[in-house]
Amino acid sequence: MRPEHCNAMQVVEVQGVLLGTLDQWDADDVLKRWQISTGQECIDVTMSSTDLSHGFVSEPLRPYRFQIVRWGDPDDMTAPLMVIGANRIPYDYSISYLPAGVCPIVGVHGRAKDLIEGIATEPLRRFVHAALDDRFVSSHFWSMPASMRHHHACSGGLAQHSVEVAEDMASQGQLTTTERDLGVAGALLHDIGKVWSYTRDMFMSEEGLAMGHELTGLSRLDPHLQELEQRWKHGAFAMRVLLSGCGRMRTDGSMPSALLARIRACDQRSCERNTGSPVRPSRSWIPAPYEAPF
Repeated sequence: MRPEHCNAMQVVEVQGVLLGTLDQWDADDVLKRWQISTGQECIDVTMSSTDLSHGFVSEPLRPYRFQIVRWGDPDDMTAPLMVIGANRIPYDYSISYLPAGVCPIVGVHGRAKDLIEGIATEPLRRFVHAALDDRFVSSHFWSMPASMRHHHACSGGLAQHSVEVAEDMASQGQLTTTERDLGVAGALLHDIGKVWSYTRDMFMSEEGLAMGHELTGLSRLDPHLQELEQRWKHGAFAMRVLLSGCGRMRTDGSMPSALLARIRACDQRSCERNTGSPVRPSRSWIPAPYEAPF
């Protein structure tokens, strides 16, 4: 924060993202409390108008330099804060400003950030950021389980599982840079449709029942895929294949991308090695290592 004193008013600047979703906005609640996350801390604020708050929560998570007014004693850090304006920070992404505990499983958020930063293909990296910057996605992806009774059935399990699959893809040899980038992006987002396909208590939504989480994710990410297609059409085509999970031979006899089979194998391996379900500790048989006789 950079303070500028003006009698009993203190103006500060805070760089971060405003948390919250559009369904939390109320046109009549001028004093509603919101949170700005800087990546190191969360700051409670109010808005100078409901139009201002509506503008923020109507768009994806974006980093801003917020102008905030604090009234009262400058040394009183409990004095109320009000956002009076903000300037967009270009060429920056929200994942760096999310709270450290956005995922209850320690380290998962940082590992995801490292994976995304490791995507060398710039349009694809922007696509992954855009998918995760969606406010609904951000408010669910980091905290929901991957399943109700099976693998990663705990808070934060979806993000943990997605990161495990992507790390497995990233570690595979004999992949070109393009294949690796597509594989990591596809792995990180292979279950993204679950945020719309399941309710908070992990019951299937109507959308999930109708289409399954793969097609739900594909349809929901279509605006971002169209943008990717404008910059790298082959990348958008490949991501549609990976997100759809379509692994069957086509009518013309051609086969889908081999990256899909690799992501599925990494997906299965992450599931097999997870013992987090209190209901079913393990659903897979894993061979024990050979122990040489003495």
